[in-house]
Amino acid sequence: MKVVNKIVIAFLAVCSFVLSGCEKFLEQEPDMRTTINSVEKVKALVSTAYPTGSYYTFMEAASDNAEDKGPLGSGVYAYEINRTPYMFEETTAETGTDSPTNYWNRAYQAIAAANHALHAIAENNFDAKVLPYKGEALVCRAYAHFMLVTLFARAYDPATADNYPGIPYVVEPGKVVQAQYDRKTISYVYDMIEKDLKEGLPLISDAAYEVPRFHFNVAAAHAFAARFYLFKKDYEKVVEHANKVAPSGNYQNSLREWISTYNSWETDQMRINYLRSNEPANLLLAQTTSWWGRRYYYYRFGLTFNLNRNLMSVANVTGKAWGQRTSSYSNSTNIRHNKFTEFFVYSTSGTGSARIMAPLLSAEEALFNRAEAYAYLGDYDKALEDLNLYASKRITSFNSTTDRVTYTKLENFYKTSDPREGIVKTILDFKRAEFVQEGLRWLDILRHKITVEHKVLDTDGVTVVQTITIDSDDPRRMFQLPPEVTLAGIEQNPRK
Repeated sequence: MKVVNKIVIAFLAVCSFVLSGCEKFLEQEPDMRTTINSVEKVKALVSTAYPTGSYYTFMEAASDNAEDKGPLGSGVYAYEINRTPYMFEETTAETGTDSPTNYWNRAYQAIAAANHALHAIAENNFDAKVLPYKGEALVCRAYAHFMLVTLFARAYDPATADNYPGIPYVVEPGKVVQAQYDRKTISYVYDMIEKDLKEGLPLISDAAYEVPRFHFNVAAAHAFAARFYLFKKDYEKVVEHANKVAPSGNYQNSLREWISTYNSWETDQMRINYLRSNEPANLLLAQTTSWWGRRYYYYRFGLTFNLNRNLMSVANVTGKAWGQRTSSYSNSTNIRHNKFTEFFVYSTSGTGSARIMAPLLSAEEALFNRAEAYAYLGDYDKALEDLNLYASKRITSFNSTTDRVTYTKLENFYKTSDPREGIVKTILDFKRAEFVQEGLRWLDILRHKITVEHKVLDTDGVTVVQTITIDSDDPRRMFQLPPEVTLAGIEQNPRK
């Protein structure tokens, strides 16, 4: 850990995105002990190339998985960090833990670590043992930039991607504090992501890691590629990469066993097992600094009893409801899905920070992405196979004859004769339920240009005093860049 800490100090010192107020060039390495001159040091550095900020708070609050519980007294708490994304407002007061600004900074810290590792590999004559870590660094760099361009720029559209600014794609270690950067275009950023992915993926090796699930292992790297190509609408590549996530493309043993296993556990067991590294569904886990683990169920703007009932307890297209157990808190005002456990890390001064393990990529998402790609490729039978496999793990007493998703059920439930439309709507509904309180619904809202409507309640907890509607063209769908980026020549997002 000493090596890692020294390396972290080094890349933080040169990352111009997270340092403000400095006015001179860095004339030498901040700490000469941090020279990356061995494969082991490269390995340690790349292990820090994952964003340690959490997106759960602002992505979930911005989505349609959040409603106003109203100022109902004890058990419901109002935090600015939760209120502003729900209201699609900006604030300079909330730039710390769980804020968009914090995620921006932590993502570029991760990119800086990846770049220093890649620079060290290029400058040294390491043997072939370094190649898996080169691959990991490239995929880490691609992932962090992908999340940044998704959250802080317009949603990717091949027809307009050349017309709108992306985010700075940084490929060199920072040499100066006040470096100038260009956002270029969304298309450019996507091209660079794809370049890093194509170069990095073949180098990934699970044998390089003691615990592969804390790194971009082979399955996780292909799951990220499937997500990327789904945004890019390259559906054949989605299928290609999703097929490499599970053995022989068969997800039967890769999904969480909610009905047969998870629901047999007590609440604490369920939370622990949801995030364990030997859970096959967890493809990539990352430790993030976040208050989400202790606050997510009692935020004022979040999952309500009625919303949870509509998502989980009302019969879906299968004809039945989900079988996952949730736990309620404060007389069912606050609903908590048993996914997160906080652990607190103390510093030598006696203070510390709250952390959670975050499943950044999962087998369930990769399966959904493949099913959606099949739908757009016109392979509807295969899409239904994927959806029914998933349903068999989530529907209590699933009957493979009577409970299967069929073309007739799609038509009757969604009132459409177009099988593609019915399948895609099913996927979006299933994903919304599966990833509730994990923020991923926001990605589908962006990708499918779904309008979000948020109602704000009066002090009586009933009367609606404001309705906020965010359609597909609203610039507030892009989270705002930190104000200090203007020092690096980067323009902020428009708000009109």
